[in-house]
Amino acid sequence: MKIAILDDSAILRTAIKNTLESFDYDVVLEAASSAQLFEYLKCRRVDVVLLDVFFPNENGLDTLRNLKQFHKDVKVIIITGMNQKTITQEAKSLKADDIIYKPFGTEDLTAALEKLK
Repeated sequence: MKIAILDDSAILRTAIKNTLESFDYDVVLEAASSAQLFEYLKCRRVDVVLLDVFFPNENGLDTLRNLKQFHKDVKVIIITGMNQKTITQEAKSLKADDIIYKPFGTEDLTAALEKLK
């Protein structure tokens, strides 16, 4: 399972990557913006994107919409610190495969990935 992590926090990306790699997951991309992700997807593939919702200059839900439109086979797990009904409803309507709320534990993350296998 090839995994991309898209979050504006370098610290969180590194923590997630280290955690996943300790469980033998294959993290192939750490990206701070959707532009980096879509550039990567031009010539390579991922199975799962771990996607933050809030970025300084973009909206993760727009990224989700584009992923599901142009890369239909990619699974997306939303990672957000905002447990708001409107965000949850929009993510589900855009076909997010799962949602994890920050702060989350290793078990939450690995369980969400296992459900996608």
